[in-house]
Amino acid sequence: MRSKLASIDTMKDNPSLVPQVPKPPVRRLNVYAFDPQSSVELKTAVINHTIIELPWENRWEDQLEPGPVNDYLEVIDCDPSSGLFYAPTDLNDPLLLAQDGLPPSEGCPQFHQQMVFAVAMRTIRNFERALGRLVLWAGDRNAAKYSPERNFTRRLRIYPHALREMNAYYSPSKRALLFGYFKYQESNADACTWVFTCLSQDIVAHETTHAILHGMQQRSIEASNFDSLAFHEAFADIIALLQHFSMTNVVRHQLAQNKGSLREPGLLNGLALQFGHATGSHGALRYALQYLKSSATAANPQEYKTIGKPKKLSETFEAHERGGFLVAAIFDAFVTIYEQKTADLFRLAHSGTTSTQDYLSTELVDRLASEAGKAADQVLRMCVRALDYIPPVDLHFGEYLRAIITADTDLVANDPMRYRIAFVEAFKKRGITVPGCISMAPESLLWDEPDLTEAPEFAGAGDSPEDGLSNVFAYLLNQLELSGSLKAGGRGSSGGGRRNLREAAMQSIQRNQARIYDWFKEDSPYDEGWEKLVGMRLIAFDDPRRKLPVDNMPTLWTGKADENGVFPQVPTVEVHSARIARRVGPEGQETHHLIIQITQKRRGYDDPADQDKADAGDVALLARDPDFWFRGGATMHIDLRDGKLIRIIRKNVCDNKRLAAQRAFRTGQAQGRAPGLYLHANSEPFAFLHRGL
Repeated sequence: MRSKLASIDTMKDNPSLVPQVPKPPVRRLNVYAFDPQSSVELKTAVINHTIIELPWENRWEDQLEPGPVNDYLEVIDCDPSSGLFYAPTDLNDPLLLAQDGLPPSEGCPQFHQQMVFAVAMRTIRNFERALGRLVLWAGDRNAAKYSPERNFTRRLRIYPHALREMNAYYSPSKRALLFGYFKYQESNADACTWVFTCLSQDIVAHETTHAILHGMQQRSIEASNFDSLAFHEAFADIIALLQHFSMTNVVRHQLAQNKGSLREPGLLNGLALQFGHATGSHGALRYALQYLKSSATAANPQEYKTIGKPKKLSETFEAHERGGFLVAAIFDAFVTIYEQKTADLFRLAHSGTTSTQDYLSTELVDRLASEAGKAADQVLRMCVRALDYIPPVDLHFGEYLRAIITADTDLVANDPMRYRIAFVEAFKKRGITVPGCISMAPESLLWDEPDLTEAPEFAGAGDSPEDGLSNVFAYLLNQLELSGSLKAGGRGSSGGGRRNLREAAMQSIQRNQARIYDWFKEDSPYDEGWEKLVGMRLIAFDDPRRKLPVDNMPTLWTGKADENGVFPQVPTVEVHSARIARRVGPEGQETHHLIIQITQKRRGYDDPADQDKADAGDVALLARDPDFWFRGGATMHIDLRDGKLIRIIRKNVCDNKRLAAQRAFRTGQAQGRAPGLYLHANSEPFAFLHRGL
């Protein structure tokens, strides 16, 4: 015994002999699978407590602190209505680490903090896997022009008890998620029940998605057509719905209950059950499918029943209702893919027997749940990757379908399971069309490759316009920072001197944006070619270098007037994004793209007569603020390996037809549009949209 004690003392004196304990690969946290209501109903209580696994913090990230606070999020539990500040939870407490965090509880504010943190982080990680880069939050556009806060928000703040009202929303101005709570009374009960929106997985994932999408597309919160804010709502719903299928035990339970069908209304295709019940929806707040199968089997896909009165897209204008068409189309595509992948399992399970599908074996349910999870993950990635293929402004649903098809084709050229056809078919069923395409075949929906025959100017830099443009881009790429690593000695300005990869990534993006901006502003023999490619004006209309005349467009923004009231002559541009996406397909194929988004703005007027006068150079109109800003822009994909311009998605700022459509939308002249709707809510559009949800 004495010799053993001596050896222990020797180990204490010599740290090199002490075994190194590896970090856990994941951090496990208890959450509600749906919301607290499912825990007090007998048929769903068994599946409503689940665990989210998050990767353990990397050494280059902020380590988890009480709040919780990490590299991405800061949970601040201030309750203004009650005048309370709840103590932050410490997820590194040994007792919590030993039991996967706090157990689910409606009455424990610290569990509320844990829940919002876990769900938000899982949503962030799903985006990063699909995008091939880090998630970055939108900056504060009201901050000083050259301040770091204008373009970079270190952490998204989450307030679990910010509001005592029937609401929850992402605040672009605060760069924060604000969750409400409220009382409601059952019609047959005397007591009231508290509903906490922060305890709904669907609501937390939905609001986090708004924040991520705003960070990627800062103009996406501007209402320029019926589809713009409806897309924001629909996309957030899509992410929340598809994340249901990562909870394998829940999927197993629901598939067994519905005999393998995903078309029956239930937990998997419904959103925010408790909130919907409390607000009088008699079920989930929203269901994924407008038309749901009346049969419980996957063998009769033509048997449907409706949830509510069916509408047409052309007759629907409220953002959530209109977004429901996009949600239904994408979820229908997912279910079709699942049904196609599992049809052989049903045939094998029932071959040679006289049994019906009323009973599914445990083994079959396990396989079905696995296939549903894989299909949901694939569809989620397709939807997220498509965000890099949409125009920077004025998005329409049909353009998002083109983005899905093009993004998937660029990464996975072969589509043996016909995923892309499933998407096209589902969009067609909902009346979502793609103007300008001769057919709805997937190959016809691809964004066009650049037509450089329209820009022969680039031939001067190579043997052909294509080679010349690649050489021009290669020159640009040599000036940019294209590595994802920190520079030697690089340190974050807001991390107490400690290195921070996300902050360094944003600083690199900002430097690249500045270099691209300067590059576009420099005089170049290719300026006319650039104008044709990006659909914007880059030199003055009367510039002597122009070979072909163009109309003067004095409403284009050229910058602020000088002290003599004279405006610059050259239209200015904004470089919104310069990000790198490195992605790997299912068979190991890789893409390495630099994605640049540039925009330009033009004065817009609600009165068409004023617009005509301003476009003709009316000094009085040009001297005052316009009624609105009309924007155009382009998204460019450049192959990092050879400088080739792969795709360019444009919205021409000189397109008067699109300008007239935006004016009609603003003024109420468009069908079904109330004058002024959404316009007063530009600073907090989601607070306005989510009231009472």
